[in-house]
Amino acid sequence: MKRKLCCCSSIPETSPTRDVGLKLREALKQQLAIIHERVEAKKLAKLALAEVRQLLAKEEEDKELELGRKEIMARVKERVATRLQEEEEKIEKEEMEKALEKLRKEEAKQLDEKKEEREESKEEKEGEMKSKKGMEKEEKSEKKVDGMGKKAQEEDKGRGKESAKGKKRNKAEKSDRGRK
Repeated sequence: MKRKLCCCSSIPETSPTRDVGLKLREALKQQLAIIHERVEAKKLAKLALAEVRQLLAKEEEDKELELGRKEIMARVKERVATRLQEEEEKIEKEEMEKALEKLRKEEAKQLDEKKEEREESKEEKEGEMKSKKGMEKEEKSEKKVDGMGKKAQEEDKGRGKESAKGKKRNKAEKSDRGRK
């Protein structure tokens, strides 16, 4: 502040308007500084809010991606479990079929063995029956021979023995052929 000196007086005079103007100017400067601070604070707050929103959006996106990954993983696990189960069922089915086939082969083998045993026993019975019939025929022929003369008996015996031996050989050969 400048003071004016009057020529008549030795006390300098300040004008009241001038003091009020200076005070007003100071007050305006302070208000303007406050306003600038507030504007700067608002700008900083807006920037901070934008960053927070961006972080929240990124977190939300990450959560959605994580949920998506979890869903995909769950689906993949489900598919894998389904495929594994199908493979296990397929393998189990194949094993069952192999076991059934093995059982069928064993049963068929046993049936064949039983059939062969039956055929052999049947052939043996037939052989026995034939040999019994041959014995009966010999006995009948011997009885007939008894009724004839001694000379005829001797001739018949010689022939009978030869024919009986031949018959027995033929029967034995036939039964051997049947067994084979």
